[in-house]
Amino acid sequence: MTITSSKPDMYVTFRDHIRHGNVWTAEVELSMQDTLDEPAYPLWVVVDVIAPSRELAYYIVSVMYPDYATINIEDEPLSED
Repeated sequence: MTITSSKPDMYVTFRDHIRHGNVWTAEVELSMQDTLDEPAYPLWVVVDVIAPSRELAYYIVSVMYPDYATINIEDEPLSED
C-alpha cells in the first residue's frame, strides 16, 4: 500500500483512544523456561490493547500471545484518571 498524501487529514493519538474508551489493559500469564533442564515458571505481561470492545481486545491478546496460560482483562476500558 502506498500513501499518496504527504499530510494526514486526521491524527488519532493513544490519548484519543483512551478518551473514547477503546483501550483495554490485559494481564497475560506466560510459561517461561530458561533451559530445558529447569522447570517452567510463570511470567506476567501487562499490555494495553486498542479495541472497540473487551471481547475484541481479548481476541487480539490471544493471537499476540498464543502460548498464554491465562488472560485477564479489566471489565472497564482504561480511563484518563
